[in-house]
Amino acid sequence: MKSIVLTSMIISLSSVAVANGNANSKSQRGGAYTGAPESGAPAQPDTQRELKNISYSFPINEISQLDFSQKQAHVQSRQYMMDVSGTQLKSGVKLNTSAKGALVRISAFDGKSAIEPQQLSVKTPKGKLFQKGKAFDTLVSSQAMQKNGMGFQQGTTGFKLEDSLGSGSFTLKAEKGISGHAKYRINVFEKHSDTEMHLTANKSNYLNDEVLKVDAKVFSHGLSEKIVNIKGQLVSPSGKTFAVDFMPSKDGFSMNMPLNMSANSAPGALWELHTETQVKINGQLVQRNGQLPFAFAEQTAKLSAGPVISGQKQSPVATIPVNAKVDGRYEVRAVLYGTDSRGNLKPAMMTHSAANLAAGEGSIMMKFDPQLIAQSGVSAPYVVKQLELRDQQQMALISQ
Repeated sequence: MKSIVLTSMIISLSSVAVANGNANSKSQRGGAYTGAPESGAPAQPDTQRELKNISYSFPINEISQLDFSQKQAHVQSRQYMMDVSGTQLKSGVKLNTSAKGALVRISAFDGKSAIEPQQLSVKTPKGKLFQKGKAFDTLVSSQAMQKNGMGFQQGTTGFKLEDSLGSGSFTLKAEKGISGHAKYRINVFEKHSDTEMHLTANKSNYLNDEVLKVDAKVFSHGLSEKIVNIKGQLVSPSGKTFAVDFMPSKDGFSMNMPLNMSANSAPGALWELHTETQVKINGQLVQRNGQLPFAFAEQTAKLSAGPVISGQKQSPVATIPVNAKVDGRYEVRAVLYGTDSRGNLKPAMMTHSAANLAAGEGSIMMKFDPQLIAQSGVSAPYVVKQLELRDQQQMALISQ
């Protein structure tokens, strides 16, 4: 038995799912407008940035450099979790696994009542009993978990089951030194399992009153498995929860939920759909949990008409009409196309412009960089395409 701390194990234990990076992108198109280039130049302080009308442009030669499509939100999970009491752990709790070498993390809700791996016994599917952590080939104490600075709360420990013990239904039991009133969350990550839950939403950004559409499926060895139980809930950035209903669909379940609740939350914070599924593999229940993140915002403004371009020589300016429901700071992003020597439209630059707007009809002036126009070799007539409107307070795309 190895009493060593493996950083890779700690990272694995912290993984809830493998997520599509689009949902939390910090890319040039996905981040909040700062008025600074993406090269790492510092953004202006909020007090300055939020009072100025700003335009920032960067060159593009091929429109394929930028992706304007609506991306699906997607996660896949080979892990599950359960909440148990100290009393239950004293009696023994079942850990069903579908592959060898499961990674397990136990977190005390109060941050104090840690259960060290040496306090645990394990009974294998064949009935063999291992005491004092002898079923584990890797142990991570609460002190080591904190020392490695992986962001876990106090009272968290972890271990890995010996590969030689195989898979099946294990019984995990706390032998001593544990309060019956303590509450714990057990996370089980099956790195080597072929049983994987997939959650897929039709897009990753939603506005109030739009419909969240999600498919839930479980695959094992590449084949779809019948889900025998499924439940879920929406969780807001503030922790408020909303019940959801899944309906049977081809190869799994789906949900269609109108987002008619308030989207008010911390700027840039994501909502999550928490889902738990169970399938039967070789007669044994296998559970999977996953959290699907997505952006949800109030539509505080919309593009009210097409852009109007003036100064059709080497210094064009576009007026972007915006109808704002509330006072705020709004940003428009667009690609400026000019006409090349053959008379074809060619993309010259991507421009971000931001301004403070009062509620009602207003506009944002989008100023294009004359130097970039000269470098691109295009001239009038100009066209603005791929237009997007964002609410900087919410850090959200609200119209396009």
